[in-house]
Amino acid sequence: MVPNKVERITVLGAGVMGHTIAQIAASTGFEVTVRDIAQEYIDNAKSRVERNLKRNVERGRMTEEEAQEALSRLSYSVDLAESVKDADLVIEAIPENLDLKRQVWGEVSVLARDDALLATNTSSLSITRIAEAVTKPERFIGMHFFNPPTHMRLVELIPGAGTDSTTLEGVRAVAERLGKTPVVVEKDVVGFIVNRVLITYLNEAAKLAESGEYTVEQVDAAMQYGAKMPLGPFMLSDLIGIDIVHHILKVFEENLDTTYKPAKSIVALFEAKKLGRKTGEGFYSYAERPSVDEAMGEGFDVNILLDVLIKEAEKVVAEGIAGREAIDTAMKLGANLPKGPFELKEGN
Repeated sequence: MVPNKVERITVLGAGVMGHTIAQIAASTGFEVTVRDIAQEYIDNAKSRVERNLKRNVERGRMTEEEAQEALSRLSYSVDLAESVKDADLVIEAIPENLDLKRQVWGEVSVLARDDALLATNTSSLSITRIAEAVTKPERFIGMHFFNPPTHMRLVELIPGAGTDSTTLEGVRAVAERLGKTPVVVEKDVVGFIVNRVLITYLNEAAKLAESGEYTVEQVDAAMQYGAKMPLGPFMLSDLIGIDIVHHILKVFEENLDTTYKPAKSIVALFEAKKLGRKTGEGFYSYAERPSVDEAMGEGFDVNILLDVLIKEAEKVVAEGIAGREAIDTAMKLGANLPKGPFELKEGN
């Protein structure tokens, strides 16, 4: 049994993803509780939400009255049991660590109502593996938001091996009410759709630069201007965070095969704690904003990397993870690609 309609949402984790998911939920009419393990995290999340809503008012995205209504629907807590006891839906947005997530869900699934829907915002881990710690795993699902959730329209919905269809439909309805476009991942395989295709592409780009035949700037310029990507693969890796790219590739290597092993340059940057924009240095230095111009891309054939996107997307179809249309939609909305891999292949 699942709730007829979700009205109360609890978000576990007050970090970048958690507080933003909570902000969106409160702004679209849900009653929301944000829970974290320490008051300092809660205080920081509260101030960020207030600042974000104030900025939305200043930019004309919402009225002052709407902002105040959203704030009135938000509450904060460090008490886990109190936070989840009345929730219709619990969304977990804590660090990407399988053991930690299983520990938290083992507690939450006992403390929450028996009919509460349970969703993890994992970006790469197996839903079925996490659900092994959950009582009544039929109510558990992956609900993968993209960063920043305020701007990114995609939500990947990933049923685990035991997820009930009513759980999927209930969470799909919530995603749509949040103003998102849900895409269902048909098979629970690490990385789902977008990260499986995108992070593989970033890894292959790094391997190309390591060969010495092409430079980082050359590849980025060619992909940005020639392939019309919002950013080249190296600037994008820096934006996502080298630590996140490295972590996802390690999950792929351990759960898929060794062809997904992180490129040497990604490992070196990770070990040197040069994690991209957030640390001021990654593939680029951010002492000043880096940029590339069209001329820098001369000599690099963009089809080398576009073929990587297409071939990995074809693997996702062959493995029964998602269909072609779902992949194209997910890649455009979740990775900001101008065209989906199959649209590229067919020349649309």
